[in-house]
Amino acid sequence: MLTKLSSGLIVVLLSYFGAFSSSANYELKSYAFGPGGTNSAHSTTYYTQSTLGETTNNISSSTNYKGYNSSIQAEQLNVPPAPTLSNGSGSYYNKLLVTINTGGNPSDSTYAIAVSTNNFVSTQYVQVDGTLGGSQFYQSYSAWGGASGSYIIDLLPSTTYQVKVAAMEGMFTNTEFGAYASASTVAPSITFSVSSNSINLGNLLPGNIVTNSSLAFTFSTNAVDGGSVYVTGQNNGLYSNTVNYTIPAYTGNLSSQSQGFGIQAINATQTSGGPFSAVAPFNGSGNNVGAETTTPQQLLNSAYPISGASANGSFQAEASSTTPSASDYQEVLTFEADANF
Repeated sequence: MLTKLSSGLIVVLLSYFGAFSSSANYELKSYAFGPGGTNSAHSTTYYTQSTLGETTNNISSSTNYKGYNSSIQAEQLNVPPAPTLSNGSGSYYNKLLVTINTGGNPSDSTYAIAVSTNNFVSTQYVQVDGTLGGSQFYQSYSAWGGASGSYIIDLLPSTTYQVKVAAMEGMFTNTEFGAYASASTVAPSITFSVSSNSINLGNLLPGNIVTNSSLAFTFSTNAVDGGSVYVTGQNNGLYSNTVNYTIPAYTGNLSSQSQGFGIQAINATQTSGGPFSAVAPFNGSGNNVGAETTTPQQLLNSAYPISGASANGSFQAEASSTTPSASDYQEVLTFEADANF
């Protein structure tokens, strides 16, 4: 028996109803379902993290802020605000002090510091020794000096620098560099004065030590290693052209000598920095003096930047009973200063 098969068309109608996920207060207009996990492909140098189901072009931004909506971006730290930048109240010519603002990030976060002189058209980064280099260097807040900050060194004088900071805490947490702070280095400086141009010791009587302490010095410098004041004599003592005789320059206690001429540096002080100090053999007291010579000798010194420094030069002389009488005993002294930039 033959059976006849007939064919027919069956139409199935399906209806799809879609709706945004929402509540009374919020609505998600674009969302996706992913596997709920991540995959990290990596080599010796790089890691790549990926997820499925993330939306694209998911960065909302304004002039000052950016919002990243994916799960990967949500792992990032807070972008550090602008750091504090100081030029030492206008005294640093080759360095700046930077203090990181952590922005509330965890204590184990690390930070990199970017530096520019042209608003980050070109950028360098602070290295572990405080110099600038081409590679980003991350270290902890405390390693960057904590609340005391750390110095960016080997900078150019009279130059404005911009400085900003990025944060990191393990893989995939790097932030962008935040807002920047700016400060300018100053020009190297040294100021020095001597007053007056001459002093008078009066009459030199045998066995009598005369003193004049009216010579005044002022000194300031922002040099990183401070500076010094030097003294040079022309005659190695008080010389009389009339009788062609010299009361010799002497180092030691004039009270134990029959004659001699010497110098003390006294009353050394400063407004800030320093200290400003007398240098041996000119740092004696009483009648202990130092001998000037025809080569420069260090009279006063500061090993650090200093401002508002001052001191006096005190001169002592004694004649003996055999010292020829004359009214033109004199010494020509030259005082000069230098700074160690």
